[in-house]
Amino acid sequence: MMNKSKMEFCNFTFNPVTGCRTGCEYCYAAKQAKRFSGDVRINKGSNQLKKDENGLYVLEEPFKNQIGKVIPDPVGFEPIMHKYRLTMPAQKKKPANIFVCSLADLFGSWVPDSWIEEVFKACDTAPWHNYLFMTKYPQRYELMSSTLQLPRSRNFWYGTTATRNADLNRIVYLPRNQHNQFISIEPLLEDIDISDIDLMDWIIIGAETGNRRGKVKPKRGWIEAIVQTARAAEIPLFMNHSEELEEAWGMDLIQELPAGLIRPEDKPIPHCRQCDYHKATEHHYDSVKGTMMMNHICEQGKAFRRVPGRYARTSPPWCPLRSK
Repeated sequence: MMNKSKMEFCNFTFNPVTGCRTGCEYCYAAKQAKRFSGDVRINKGSNQLKKDENGLYVLEEPFKNQIGKVIPDPVGFEPIMHKYRLTMPAQKKKPANIFVCSLADLFGSWVPDSWIEEVFKACDTAPWHNYLFMTKYPQRYELMSSTLQLPRSRNFWYGTTATRNADLNRIVYLPRNQHNQFISIEPLLEDIDISDIDLMDWIIIGAETGNRRGKVKPKRGWIEAIVQTARAAEIPLFMNHSEELEEAWGMDLIQELPAGLIRPEDKPIPHCRQCDYHKATEHHYDSVKGTMMMNHICEQGKAFRRVPGRYARTSPPWCPLRSK
């Protein structure tokens, strides 16, 4: 399934495409790919990896190494399409905000239109979710919008990443009555003047994390300037949580979501031990642990069901109370 996100503006990340050729020195995704790539040289010799007509890697199934362990990033941070992941949004039935391709730039010039269209189609099959895209190449948005390839769905949100003033020059403005658009200033690397930024539906601010040599810590004045501009333009502002940003801001973080992009609260999972239908009885003596092991039973319904031991406190996936 999709990974739960640590970013508070979304619930999950969805990565049918990973890898990037931009080469940002602060990129956390590149570090993650290196950590979970295994031996790339050996991996590339596997017949599990295919190449498409553009010479880019494609995986039809999860990649497994010689001992059967799944390797998430078998070619490191090179662009790759994970086709087996395309069905994941539809498998998640509860509405959620989903960050698409958090480990890639889906709109980079090296990404073929066919890949982007496949990702769009995967998102369209589950229209009950909101989908957030971010890129350093918003000109691709503009081009695809002009050719009617960019979905006009109101649950699609198109973001541009800007970390310095020079990045603001590449921002394009899509028709507001057709597309949701936002700017992500993360990581904030200098005092950015966004006073000329308008027609945006949302602004995100974030600080650089990690321990990179040369890491930039934002200053309160930089943040204040963005906040003032957002307030004057009546644009919702979201400060992405991190120790670095909290330290610089020195106050409670502002975390506003625009209308239509409301993060659903996670529904608490029932606990068997607090349920009237739960019954625990002594099952057998465990000589290793020196205690009687319990047999957990769910008595709801006509047929009693055994609750696996690891679910003694948290109800199992088949629990009917989860859907209420």
